[in-house]
Amino acid sequence: MKTVFFALALLLTATLTQAQQMTTDVDQATDVNFDKYKTYAWASQVDSKLDPGLYFLNDLELKKRIRDAVAFSLDGRGYKFTRNSPDLLVNFRVFDKPTKIEGYESYGVSYFGANEIREPEDKKTFEVPAGSVILNLVDTKSGQVIWRGISSGLTNTNGFDRDENKVKQAINLLFEKYSYRADKY
Repeated sequence: MKTVFFALALLLTATLTQAQQMTTDVDQATDVNFDKYKTYAWASQVDSKLDPGLYFLNDLELKKRIRDAVAFSLDGRGYKFTRNSPDLLVNFRVFDKPTKIEGYESYGVSYFGANEIREPEDKKTFEVPAGSVILNLVDTKSGQVIWRGISSGLTNTNGFDRDENKVKQAINLLFEKYSYRADKY
């Protein structure tokens, strides 16, 4: 009986671990010199207020944990927070339901070019699973997203996993794929 119970417990643990596995993906502008960015600020909806957007999670505690994890990662790479004329604007969204986002196939000339040179067939629908955070770094001078990361797997069997370590892990996995620094470390 103990053997059967142990086997079932092991199977359940393996299943739950698999269900909570995080995945990340990033994309960046290929024609941008990241060395010129030294400072950052938060986009207005990332400040401590609720966001009325469709499918966006309105959980101020979770938003604060994500902000803290992102700030830790940026500060650790030599970026300085400033509200006055930052080089980068940091924006993120947390999705509590699966959704689709329409965008373009990838970064590059057509992504950052004028809308009139984009072809309708270049558009692509991206599936965003529930429990995903999308992080954008925006060049404040051009208004263009220069780096985007998505991390999914912030859910567990009870919905959103608000565990601080899980949030840190998701953001750290994104920044492992961000190879730039503001300082010359």
